[in-house]
Amino acid sequence: MSIHRQDSIHRSPIATPGVAPASLLEEVTLENLKPLPERVLGRINRKIPLVGFGVAPLGSDNTTPEEATRIVNFAIDQGITYLDTAPVYGDPNSTYGNADMKLKEVLKTRRDEVFLVTKANAGRQTKDGILEQIEESLQRMGVDSVDLVHMHNLGDFDMETFFAKEGALAGLQAARERKLIRYLGVSGHIRPPRFTTVLETGLFDLAMVTLNFADRFTYDFEGCVLPVAQKHNIAVVAMKVLGGSIDWKYDAQTPAHFAAHHEKAIRYALGIPGVSCAVIGFANEKEITQALEVARHFKPLTEEEQESLRQQGEELAKQRGLYYGPIEA
Repeated sequence: MSIHRQDSIHRSPIATPGVAPASLLEEVTLENLKPLPERVLGRINRKIPLVGFGVAPLGSDNTTPEEATRIVNFAIDQGITYLDTAPVYGDPNSTYGNADMKLKEVLKTRRDEVFLVTKANAGRQTKDGILEQIEESLQRMGVDSVDLVHMHNLGDFDMETFFAKEGALAGLQAARERKLIRYLGVSGHIRPPRFTTVLETGLFDLAMVTLNFADRFTYDFEGCVLPVAQKHNIAVVAMKVLGGSIDWKYDAQTPAHFAAHHEKAIRYALGIPGVSCAVIGFANEKEITQALEVARHFKPLTEEEQESLRQQGEELAKQRGLYYGPIEA
């Protein structure tokens, strides 16, 4: 049963200035107000909710800074404390700036409430290049530090120089020494063998990799990477849970590939042993509410559901092929 709007204003934690339009508040139910289930984030040893907020959809000019502030505040008020961003989520020189910049207003007052994650790309993969990227991200977000930085799409990095004295890893380690970051991470959706090589060093704290019911049949991060992560108690966060946005358009308008499988796709990812959290790209409050409904009522897939999803996943995998890029190291 929905709570009345007047009651929601006085009783709901989402009723803070500039958070959600009245029409959405009317849809919030008492069930929605229950705390989100949490899991421990590997050896980082911090509890986080089952769902994280990937802010890529907020990075285009289809979302104003004011709208982004409202949406992110709504997510935090609903219990989402894991925020995932990257420098490439939008153009910093566009009319409204990129996703990093649109987090700035929220982080002015709520930085301590969230586990804040950003990334560094292969475009500048030297020690100095990684440090520059991190410093630029901090400036755009208006913060002194983030909790974790991923090597963004590890499969794009040059593995011969990755571990060099002046290589990418050295840049992350230097950032940690300067207290710009606390933890080291890797993220990506291609070349799973590279993840096993990097994670076997034991130097990384978190891996965010593609984990969904279709791409398991092509990229198989589950079989290749998760055992290594578990060996070193490295936290695992699922991404591309809904298959990514169609045609890679993270514009707050284009749906995800597996939108029709929304509930079961999320349950599939959260049911993988060792997964702490599913990071999902949200464009608005409605999408957040839908995903949190799944998380709050999470239960593993039944055998019948697993078999049905397996068949659908195999067919989708054939259609998608190597959607993200190469598998080989």
